[in-house]
Amino acid sequence: MRHFVILSFGLMFFSISFSQTSFTTPNCKDATNDRSRKSCIINEIKKFVNTNYNTIGVKSFAKSGTNRIYARFKINQIGQIVDIQVKASALELEKEAVRTLRSFPKLIPIKRKKDQESTNPNENIYTLPITFEMKTTEIELSQKRITDNNR
Repeated sequence: MRHFVILSFGLMFFSISFSQTSFTTPNCKDATNDRSRKSCIINEIKKFVNTNYNTIGVKSFAKSGTNRIYARFKINQIGQIVDIQVKASALELEKEAVRTLRSFPKLIPIKRKKDQESTNPNENIYTLPITFEMKTTEIELSQKRITDNNR
């Protein structure tokens, strides 16, 4: 009996000390550790950006071919995306990336205990590459006349 009590106390201490200590989304709340949760959150953000980034609105500023936008951001104490830093080939592409990331729904904070406070200030920094393909269609006009005015 004595070994059982010590073992259960040890398992309880281990599970409390390494429990969830960051933010999550409704789809990521069942992740078992911080690494898988962070990966799940970044995948959720990618899906959101893929559906909400307005490529039509920035079409005139995007270059033909592959456009790459690099975004780096933090998640603050209340679960919002903040400190967004964006790098792209045009300012309008950067503005659209910032707008899209700011419109991401607030993340769900997981309650922390005093002894579980994070000492790592970089634990909630995320990097997200955004890429999209812009195809331009060139119309080649021939020298033929369209109307029959040659009479």
